[in-house]
Amino acid sequence: MRLGMRLCRWCQMRERIRLPSVKREWIRCPKCNTKIAIADSDAVCRGVHIKCRTCKTEIEIRI
Repeated sequence: MRLGMRLCRWCQMRERIRLPSVKREWIRCPKCNTKIAIADSDAVCRGVHIKCRTCKTEIEIRI
């Protein structure tokens, strides 16, 4: 908070709330390096198969 400034209710509440640190990362095709899907850093995935739209290779996603 800046010195001498008063914050509105919303800003005060927003300063108190701490959001979990979740990072979103792209899952890429190992063959052609095309971005296929976005996954959070805390995601758990196994046995999901996706076909790359560029090189038509089927890829299993394991996070």
